[in-house]
Amino acid sequence: HNTPRRGSSSEMSRAAVFAPSCAFAGAPTRRAFASNRVARHAPPEWGRGCVSFARGKNTSAASSSDTDLPPTEWAQEYRQSFDSGDSDENGALATFLTDCGEVLGGVETRFIVIGDAILETVVPFPKSPRFAVLGKKGTCATFASQDKTFEAHLFLSTIKAVTLARVERGGRKIYAVRFFGETGDDKSDVPVRPKLTCLLHSGENGEVPPSAVEAWEKLAGKLK
Repeated sequence: HNTPRRGSSSEMSRAAVFAPSCAFAGAPTRRAFASNRVARHAPPEWGRGCVSFARGKNTSAASSSDTDLPPTEWAQEYRQSFDSGDSDENGALATFLTDCGEVLGGVETRFIVIGDAILETVVPFPKSPRFAVLGKKGTCATFASQDKTFEAHLFLSTIKAVTLARVERGGRKIYAVRFFGETGDDKSDVPVRPKLTCLLHSGENGEVPPSAVEAWEKLAGKLK
């Protein structure tokens, strides 16, 4: 892939297509994360919402006709919730993060962090996370490139759920891995904002390479 990775106008326009609305709109609520009884196989309402949004408001940006778009049933989410017992370096969350590196390692991925500002970069997914216990903050997982020009840190105790979702938007297929936390009142219906979103990066033709899709599907299988 020879697309610019940081700061170019083409990347910013592509970011506008891919990132914030699916990260915000209709995301699972804090109330949904209060229980582990959520079915992991059922296509989520917010996932279908992204598909409906794409066909309703972004039809002009679509690269193919409606007849060429994937059916609504194609949208799918796999979810796993975590509690405090999963947050140590040998827990279930650390195991999943290790799986991420082993399965997605080397796949071009857009990392997105959304706060008062939005930070994005595209790098090959690091192949193996490092874990360190940092006092009261608990276990920290670090994904880093070999030359250390890219690093992403996650404190395991702050992650309450992971979702793998595939949706169609603007005629493009999107494959996402999202890490959710909880803050404030658990009874609130305000959508939870992901702490970190990882999207499989598409090439110049706007399509995610088949090998990357295969890796994502393999990782999703670990949450089924």
